[in-house]
Amino acid sequence: MFLISVGTDLYGRKQNIKLEFPTCPTMTELINAVESQFDVMSRSSRPAGYPDTPFKVQTFQVYDDILLRWVDLYSSAQLTNGCQVFCFQPESIWHSDSQGIIPEAKDSVTWTTPVGSPRRARLATDAGVAPALSEKLRSVFYDIDHGNKGYILYSDLRTAFTKSDMDFTYATVGELFTVADQNRSGHITYDEWVRFAIQYPSVVDALFFRARDIQGSQSGGPYLQTQHPQPSMGGGLPQGSQESMRRAREDQLRGYYTQEWGSQQREQATLEYENAKREADSARLHKEMAESKERNAWDKMYYSPASPQNQYHN
Repeated sequence: MFLISVGTDLYGRKQNIKLEFPTCPTMTELINAVESQFDVMSRSSRPAGYPDTPFKVQTFQVYDDILLRWVDLYSSAQLTNGCQVFCFQPESIWHSDSQGIIPEAKDSVTWTTPVGSPRRARLATDAGVAPALSEKLRSVFYDIDHGNKGYILYSDLRTAFTKSDMDFTYATVGELFTVADQNRSGHITYDEWVRFAIQYPSVVDALFFRARDIQGSQSGGPYLQTQHPQPSMGGGLPQGSQESMRRAREDQLRGYYTQEWGSQQREQATLEYENAKREADSARLHKEMAESKERNAWDKMYYSPASPQNQYHN
């Protein structure tokens, strides 16, 4: 298992959760997981009067254990098992990141929803304060309980996750069902569902809002402090060794930044070349058309009965 703690600001409060991956994720996988998790958290904690907008990642920073400071995250090669990442959203009148203490990361069940999935959409009438947990518990339980049996089977839970387009990165539906089915009876009672929801509220929130939308469709930032103490340098390495490791890490990060900058420069240069080529082709075409028009006008003047040449011979 590869663990990453990811923090962010949601409505003026710092949040921090643990994300689980089978191996070190790519940047695309990390962004997808972060947006999937915090989008539900943002929706369930949105104050009245705030617009319900999807959670979007703008940039990341990761705390470097060698440099002992926050650095921009450009590559998944900078990620280590158990590292702390902070996610910055686009600035707006409704959101701004501020300095503050990042709380201890909370355990969570990590899932992703593919980009472009209709389950990332918003219900236009979704406004006001989010429903209370008790309301969401009842609503989700009775929605999952196919046939109104009074309990949830494994097939019911699997169908609900599939319908909500929730793909788990590490845990499986069977493992979650086992956690919820505490007495190993083969089904989840309402009391067991309540205990499961208290342990994994984000899962219930995701199912609630996804079901709500389905029904509706059918009808570089500031310095961030961590609450936990800064990690030591290998249990007390000599100062020279620490400086050497820091210089090596600076060189490594410089390589990441140079690679990223070089890629951006190449893309910009390619775009400028393509634009210049189009302008040159257009200019050549206009020049050819103008020359052809000039030749036609000259021929018309020279060979017409009224041309100077015909008047001279007559």
